[in-house]
Amino acid sequence: MKKQDPPTSPRNLDKHLFEAGQQCHKRLWLDYHEPIEAEPPATRKAMSQAGQQLVTLARSVFPKGVPIEAKTVAKAAEVTKEQLAAGTPVLFGATFVADGIEVRSDILVLHKDGQVDLYEVKSGTKIKHRYVNDLALQVHVVEACGISVRAAFLLHVSPKYVHKEGADYPPMQLLRSADVTNKVKKQVEQVRIRLPHFRNAIADENVLQLPMGTFCTLPFACPHLPRCTKEGPALPLRELPELTRAQELELYQEGIEDLPGVDHKRPGLTFKQRRTLACIQQQSPIVEPFVREELRQCAPPLHFLAVATLTEPLPRFEGQRPWRQLPYAWAAHTLHKDGRLETASFAHADRTDPRPEFAATLGKHLEIGGTILCWNDTALDSLHALLEDLPAAKAAVRSITNRQHVDLMQLFDAGVFHPALRGHGDLAASVAALLDDPSGIGLAVRTEDDLRLTIEKASAPRVRSTTKEKIAAEVKQGLVWQTERLLQLYRKYGEVEAQRPKPAAPPAKGPVKALPKPLPEA
Repeated sequence: MKKQDPPTSPRNLDKHLFEAGQQCHKRLWLDYHEPIEAEPPATRKAMSQAGQQLVTLARSVFPKGVPIEAKTVAKAAEVTKEQLAAGTPVLFGATFVADGIEVRSDILVLHKDGQVDLYEVKSGTKIKHRYVNDLALQVHVVEACGISVRAAFLLHVSPKYVHKEGADYPPMQLLRSADVTNKVKKQVEQVRIRLPHFRNAIADENVLQLPMGTFCTLPFACPHLPRCTKEGPALPLRELPELTRAQELELYQEGIEDLPGVDHKRPGLTFKQRRTLACIQQQSPIVEPFVREELRQCAPPLHFLAVATLTEPLPRFEGQRPWRQLPYAWAAHTLHKDGRLETASFAHADRTDPRPEFAATLGKHLEIGGTILCWNDTALDSLHALLEDLPAAKAAVRSITNRQHVDLMQLFDAGVFHPALRGHGDLAASVAALLDDPSGIGLAVRTEDDLRLTIEKASAPRVRSTTKEKIAAEVKQGLVWQTERLLQLYRKYGEVEAQRPKPAAPPAKGPVKALPKPLPEA
């Protein structure tokens, strides 16, 4: 993460600074005065690339569109003004500057009466509040330039689109147009109200003293989070599970800025909040009895399962829909009733469709029945989509999705509290605290970003088969590490001793055959 040089002269607000101000005035000040260059994570980069691809696709529907291409914002705004004066019907990247703000429109359509329609392209499948705010900012600036906005549209991805492998994306099927004019115009006044506050925040260095809060990671993690965390208390309020904004404001008003300052008997706290605070204050773990009971009730054989998936905003394979989690690998430690332990794994490190082989191999492994124990069942639940997207593999998929499962992350979140943890979202952190085992931190493939980079490397052109095998082994290694630790957590918190498997019974002895008689001597 590299710090950029601060601006030498006042600059305009733009969409990104406006979004920063909505999240936090401290972030706005830092983004304006001390911006940082950070390489976006692999997943964010993939989402951004999908967004650019969709913008190009949406513009293809307007064959007469003219792109606004200029080296500076001021020049782009000047060219936009000239094109509108000339009556150009469609502009791509139309740029406007007014009221100290600069905006660009993905697609602008000019009507004969001089009014315009604005189109914003988004990769999401729903109309989100921040999308509406983006358009509201555009409308405010465009109208400040003396141009009337007739309508505002959001072009977003249709969740019902079914892809045909090898075919181009049909824009009228992949994209859905939503008229959000009324929603946008209601927000324009809110934009006008916020802007003076944002300008004041940029000019006021005192905003750097603002405390951290739940907003630091919503809707995305703030790029300045490491800096603020370093400067703030060791146990900030925002780490309290299930913390509401109302609770947060009330505590700050009382001068309470960290978790040790919150009484675990305070009225209005949830069960989880009380246990978390009590655990911190007494500096010892708390384990609820129901954790042991639920683990012991799991019907064998027990499949300690880890699955690796990647979220893909745009589909690539036959029958795939947008924003599916594509499964690439799995690993399992299966504990049989007699104590026998069976291990198995699968990883797909190639550019081809991983779903059929994934479903077939995992379905085969689970067909003996029993209970799946996993950590965060989101990836497991996402496999239900294969019933719709992969009809040829329905039997194998049902062998997976019909199996009873226990989400150990949710179970531990509800009943296992440790002074070093504020939740169990990160398995490696939970294992480090609960099993005194920090080995997960050093895994080559640990996060979704790690997996995405690994699969991209395997999918690159002219990759040798030996390289693909090495990559598949790396992915498996991370999953096998997970399944081994899930088994250890089960044994520790279910208070289940490792059972020695019974030796296999020797083969039944049949009647002893008589030896042949020796030949007579010559």
